Amino acid sequence: MREPLGAGCLHAVLDASLDIGGADEVEARAVHAWGGLARFARSAIHQHVATDDTSISVRVVTGGRIGVASTNDATPAGAAGAAARALAAARLSPPDPTYPGLAGPAALPDIGRRFDEATATASPALRSRAVTQLLACLGPGQVAAGAISTGATEVALVTTAGARLHGVATRSAASTVVMGGGASGHGEDAAVALDDLSPAEVGARAARTAAAAVDPVTAEAGTYEVVLLPGAVATLLDHLASAFSAKVFAEDRSPFSGRLGEACVSPLLDLADDALGEGALGVAFDGEGTPRQRVTLLAGGAARGLVHDRTSAAAAGTDSTGHGLAAPNPYGPVADHLVLAPGSSGVEELIAGIQRGLVVTRFWYTRDVNPKRTLVTGMTRDGTFLIEGGRRGPPVRNLRYNQSIIEALAGCDGVGDQLGHSSDEGSDIRAPALRLRSFSFTSASDH
Repeated sequence: MREPLGAGCLHAVLDASLDIGGADEVEARAVHAWGGLARFARSAIHQHVATDDTSISVRVVTGGRIGVASTNDATPAGAAGAAARALAAARLSPPDPTYPGLAGPAALPDIGRRFDEATATASPALRSRAVTQLLACLGPGQVAAGAISTGATEVALVTTAGARLHGVATRSAASTVVMGGGASGHGEDAAVALDDLSPAEVGARAARTAAAAVDPVTAEAGTYEVVLLPGAVATLLDHLASAFSAKVFAEDRSPFSGRLGEACVSPLLDLADDALGEGALGVAFDGEGTPRQRVTLLAGGAARGLVHDRTSAAAAGTDSTGHGLAAPNPYGPVADHLVLAPGSSGVEELIAGIQRGLVVTRFWYTRDVNPKRTLVTGMTRDGTFLIEGGRRGPPVRNLRYNQSIIEALAGCDGVGDQLGHSSDEGSDIRAPALRLRSFSFTSASDH
């Protein structure tokens, strides 16, 4: 089925789980997700994929003990069966002294248009047309691999505390790596509607980078001034996100633990988690049924805020900010709609401020080394270039880096004026290019 099931249908299914005998509280959640993608390689579509799945998850609380069970039987009998299994699991579990109670009724924020019918019902032919538009931008001798995806997610949630929620949202995305002459370039974008994407622009950007990256020279390892393009910035923000979790903060695992309000990054950087603003994807409530809020994370060079779920908020004596995951959740709250505010400089203006440095299109294989220090390691990929005398110079071979994200951001002295959009099933990040005074590269890479 390529259309929403509807609030009435899903609530009727979930309601069957609420009256189970022996339970003090019950929460039931349904997720109906459908869509497809056209995957291509060597500039030809080689796979069409379609999905359509509905899952039910029930959390039962009895005597302070919690159990969770799930099913793909999206019927009242299926929901009731999941509730019975959750109750059995709860009776075998130890009491949870941190349990904060379930979400009650609450008004949802206005998030504007998040559902596009044409995207929700997009056919393989429509996705193929988008692939054709992307491939038409390749230059001589270039080939591309990647995917065009469209999909929709419908979420419903009810609790014995009185919550009755429903939301539906679409997502479209384009991603490609263009290769030719031993070099590669990358492009990506995401939007609520397929019509809001420009596959041609994504392909052209990747093709230009790949053409410019042919015949790279070797750059010496060392510390460079850099201009990070939006894709590279998004990777760093993705690895910084956990630092703003109230659970991580309370457990002294965040670089900001005990330091809220202190200067820690450049005053040019304003970072928020904003699931409500223009361009954001997803529904208006989190996995626990709490309305989402915009949270200021960095402003004026200081860490200003944290994201909360119901458990961390209860421990801190405050309210959830709508950043909870669905139960069971051992991770705590998640900042998953990061937006770094744009500045006023074009990319070439950022480059002009550097006598000798590097332009980095994208990072790859980035891993955490020391989360408390925000130290990460990884490699550049799909277009790295020297900066010489304020101009973009020749391409260089990929480099491995070891760098503290916080220390790098402390040296930011330029912010790009255009936001790039990086989105997957776990995060939605919008970021501009940045000019950083210091970034540490440890060696050249053959990959």
